[in-house]
Amino acid sequence: MFFIFILIFGVLFLFMNLRQVALGNKGSILAGTLVVLLPICFIFRSQFWACVGQAFLSVWLCESLLLYVCWWIFRLCRRIALRRRMPQRTTIVAARILLVVSFAVTGVMCVAGYSHNKNYILREATVRIHVEGAGDSSAGTPVPDSSIIAAPRSFTALFFSDLHMDPLISREKVERMVREADSLKPDLILFGGDFADVHDSVLTNQGYDTLFAKFAAAARVGAFAAGGNHEAYMDRDGSDIAGFLRRGGWVYLDDATACTEVACITGRTDFQMARARETDRKPLALLEPDKKIPWLLIDHQPKGIEPEHSGRLPDFALSGHTHDGQFFPGTVIIDWVWRLAYGFGTLDSVRWLVSSGVDSWGPPVRIGSDTEMWFLHFVAD
Repeated sequence: MFFIFILIFGVLFLFMNLRQVALGNKGSILAGTLVVLLPICFIFRSQFWACVGQAFLSVWLCESLLLYVCWWIFRLCRRIALRRRMPQRTTIVAARILLVVSFAVTGVMCVAGYSHNKNYILREATVRIHVEGAGDSSAGTPVPDSSIIAAPRSFTALFFSDLHMDPLISREKVERMVREADSLKPDLILFGGDFADVHDSVLTNQGYDTLFAKFAAAARVGAFAAGGNHEAYMDRDGSDIAGFLRRGGWVYLDDATACTEVACITGRTDFQMARARETDRKPLALLEPDKKIPWLLIDHQPKGIEPEHSGRLPDFALSGHTHDGQFFPGTVIIDWVWRLAYGFGTLDSVRWLVSSGVDSWGPPVRIGSDTEMWFLHFVAD
């Protein structure tokens, strides 16, 4: 809701400044056209032309707002110092210059940022997990516990999030992801939510069902996915992303836990999806596995563990959603919004990894952040 208020304020502020590029109705018509184009492109975002328009205008909205805020600060300081208003002609010339500069900056960011977004980074990290044994060893002999199963001392997982499939995504990039997974042969493939911004039927018609079935088959043990807030948006449009993934061999976890020979994986229902369904998320205690092997948690938004939870904590948690701000000025603001906006950290006593995502929402532009997949080596103490 806060984001919506900020967006509305930004659009109104932008309209007020854009209409100063010309006197009379001409300025208002130009300002109104540019402002109205953004929601039109958003509504028809499944079309290629609308995706291109949305991408450019989204970046332009952010950069132009930043320029106009700086311009207003300058005007305020000037008025305080000189005690008079700026001449109207000067205001019109400045408005035109700012409009041209904002379009030029946006163009440069889109060109440079598109290339950077397309070429994701494969990062590697080692995660040590301590799994407590069960039973009472006070007498010197451990008490057998049927919940303990033989699990490898180490395993691997390929984790990615925020794919955001849409008409602008590079098929070559997705094919590279599948080839890389097939080469790495991880025990687990884990997806952290926000799969697509187009209907699942569009993905099937374009042959992505076969591609993602091959992706899932690259996992030695299994491929697991959880939903994000964009699954809630697409669900309203009748898209069945969960069904699409399940038909391709993925295990889609919707407030559910699945145990394998190497680890138990819990996938949380996203907060936005729970609101759309007008239900509450299940308490984490109800999803706690009864096997004493590593417990991994996938929760799209890195909000941590609910305060009322008093049971066993996951050994490791994975999220996405933040995009690490995606591009400036979001890359600066994002750290004020989230306790853990990117990378490794701890939330509510649980070790956590927040990925910047393997692609982007809206504009496929990255400036000051990277697209990535993580190849994680889990080592049990």
